[in-house]
Amino acid sequence: MENLDLLLVNSPLFREFNPRYDEDSLPPLGLGYIATMVSKAGFSVALVDAVADKIPFNSLIKEVEERKPENIAINIFTTNLNLVKEFVESVATPRRRVIIGGLSTRTLYEEIFSWVCDGNIDVVSGDGELIVPDILNGKEKQKPDKVQNNFRYFKVDTSSPYFCMDLSALSLDRSYFSNEPIIHPKGFIEANIVASRGCIYNCAFCAAARSLNKDLIIWERSTQSLIAELNEIQNSFPDVNSIRVLDDLFLKGPGCIENAIEVFSKSDLSWRSMAHVMTFNKVSSERLVTLRNSGCRELFTGIESGSPRVLKSIHKTHDVERIKLNLFRVIEAGIPVKGYFIYGFPGETVEDFEKTFVLASELKNAAENFGIGFRTSVFQFRPYHGTEIFHTLVSQGVNVSDIVQMEGNQELSSLIGRIQFNFHSGNYAAEPIEIVQEYIHKTANLSTAEDWGLE
Repeated sequence: MENLDLLLVNSPLFREFNPRYDEDSLPPLGLGYIATMVSKAGFSVALVDAVADKIPFNSLIKEVEERKPENIAINIFTTNLNLVKEFVESVATPRRRVIIGGLSTRTLYEEIFSWVCDGNIDVVSGDGELIVPDILNGKEKQKPDKVQNNFRYFKVDTSSPYFCMDLSALSLDRSYFSNEPIIHPKGFIEANIVASRGCIYNCAFCAAARSLNKDLIIWERSTQSLIAELNEIQNSFPDVNSIRVLDDLFLKGPGCIENAIEVFSKSDLSWRSMAHVMTFNKVSSERLVTLRNSGCRELFTGIESGSPRVLKSIHKTHDVERIKLNLFRVIEAGIPVKGYFIYGFPGETVEDFEKTFVLASELKNAAENFGIGFRTSVFQFRPYHGTEIFHTLVSQGVNVSDIVQMEGNQELSSLIGRIQFNFHSGNYAAEPIEIVQEYIHKTANLSTAEDWGLE
């Protein structure tokens, strides 16, 4: 096969092909942007999506051997750290460079430096679109922040010449994606966009928390560039009738609601995105109806818990009555909601669990009363690298190696049927794991197969 300049890899979640894994994966837009910029710089590039294409680990290694890329770039997450380590140690050769990126690299790079690799390893924290082409041609405009033997670490922040100050200037070649557009179980055909990067909030369980990323800014694309991209998508994929905005938090405040209305009211596309629950605090009911009429098909919101004590400890809005009121108003305006919930935060008790289940049940009942969909997406807490909770656990004496031994949670998967995000690295709640899983199970079951479009 071809001798590629760069093979980009969307890293695998599982070692083996799992026939129970039937969830839709999202196209790796970040890797797509990098592929586009690398191609524009004159390099040959391909993207392999091990998640969307369900490629087993050994098959992925074989594909690398067949394609013989001079360079490989791969993303890494806490949930697949050990799998990516094995992959990199397997494919790194004296004549090949491997580039590792992802949000967690800011705290992971020192561990990556301990890997046994023959080739040159570059770890990049932050934007990769502009720095990767220069790494490939050996003309970096920035000195590495750390060098150790054959390892280098580059931190791309606002002081870096590779920081993407203008997201609107980036282009995206969607032909690199094997899973776009996506046909949703409910029948609509969806493409994906990114409208911004970064988050203004400070959740203790998230590596994108503002307090941990003070050297970055919140990037936002212009309204004009978003409208242009929607037109481009419709021209390229005439069957697409829905857009999913993959921002960490698209609707982060009332101003973002106005921007969304302006962008999507100019097309006949429906759309879905993440929204913070406090975004709707002072927005009139009439404006929420206008938001729905702009094509808003569903909003995803990280509710996490119904316990004020837990919410306060993770730096989330802990006024549960305000949470309910805001989401009731969204539902009343005719906008379906998908609520994310997490059980098993450090020290969490069964009393906390019950408050979460009650809140989820009340939101589900309210949605049914208005004939509107309300889905629950429920997870067991797991500490991610670089998060406040991760550092707190380590300071309390929890062994880091125990935290990062992330494994697929087969027992939980057998209970709730969805396996993509069911990973665990131990139980940090004050209750036995069986109680944690019981509440995950019954909260997940508030959503029916019809809610998920499976019937």
